[in-house]
Amino acid sequence: MTVADGSGAEIATGMEPSKSRRRSRRLIVASLVLLVGLLAATAGIGYYFSSVLLDADNSVSYPVEVKSVTGDTVTLSRDTDTERPVLLGLWWDGGAALLSEKVTVSGDVVVRTVTAMLHGSLTAGLHAAVDVRMYDRDPRQDRGLDFDQVTVTGELGAMPAWFVPPTTTTASTTWIIAVHGRQGTMTEPLRILPTLATSGHPTLVISYRNDPNTPTSPDGYYHLGDTEWRDVDAAMGYARAHGATAVVLYGWSMGGTLTLTALRRMPAADLALVRGVILDSPAVDWTTVLNYQGDQRGLPGFITWTAERLVELRDRFRLSDVDGRTYAPQLSLPTLVFLDTTDDTVPNGPTLDFVAAARPGVVKLVKTTGGSHTGSWNVDPGAYQATVTSFLTAIS
Repeated sequence: MTVADGSGAEIATGMEPSKSRRRSRRLIVASLVLLVGLLAATAGIGYYFSSVLLDADNSVSYPVEVKSVTGDTVTLSRDTDTERPVLLGLWWDGGAALLSEKVTVSGDVVVRTVTAMLHGSLTAGLHAAVDVRMYDRDPRQDRGLDFDQVTVTGELGAMPAWFVPPTTTTASTTWIIAVHGRQGTMTEPLRILPTLATSGHPTLVISYRNDPNTPTSPDGYYHLGDTEWRDVDAAMGYARAHGATAVVLYGWSMGGTLTLTALRRMPAADLALVRGVILDSPAVDWTTVLNYQGDQRGLPGFITWTAERLVELRDRFRLSDVDGRTYAPQLSLPTLVFLDTTDDTVPNGPTLDFVAAARPGVVKLVKTTGGSHTGSWNVDPGAYQATVTSFLTAIS
């Protein structure tokens, strides 16, 4: 800035540079505040997203409204699950029913046929959930199978399990160990249990840390197979102590992660016990799962990346440590893999990569369409069951 003296000459005052500097400082401060805010928001959203995956939440939600019930038909609020044309279970607080694959869509509702009432009373106004797992109680109540409630002792303590004997006159000494998925329960294998029982194999349906009625992990988080695999190994020890001379590991979703991680890390003496592997919608690679789920939620890539780093920081391991694709070339056990091409939870890509990387003839892949995540049985129970029976016969 300049001013004029009495003669009309202009004199520099030095005020203009000072004002410019103040403006620059304000701009820098504002930019830093904006940057800090952006970083905080990124970290906050990333932390929340990582918690969705890690928090061991066993609560049950009922997002579906029962609009009306007429005879053996029920009208439900419409969503991607209720309109799925496959066999489904309908669950509500205090009851459960089975739904046929037939569905009629009308505006914002769907009409479905009830094929069986398992327990409770189905009435209009209830809030419910549909689930591919179908059944919600135990082998005797839902499938008419005898079983014993047993306890597997793992490194964190006692974990409940079901021992389901075969229904044949001659029992195999090869046990099947059934491992449910993340936030699932021991009810997941109920669909296939009658098939396993008639195949002559004893089945041990297990729970693992952070399940209901089991010890929680020290930090309260799922570790996506990085620690839970030890509970599978403990179940194998239980089977061996009770007469098993071999086992078949059968994992759904994250149960598949536990299975593949156990195969890589268990002692050689335990690995020698494994005769075969069955995987249903396995979570082969968690990074791909998180990327996919981030895209589904409309999250920018840098927030999903932040969530992945926070998962690793909070769980104290690298996601690549439980990437099953790295193990595929070493896999020598007969393996049966089911995946559904419409899976909207776990992308098919890593599973297909796993199959492609395995030795020729080791892995058999079965694809279905329409069942979504762990829903291959629901698309065609007869075909699914026949495939499992054939596989068990071949490895026995």
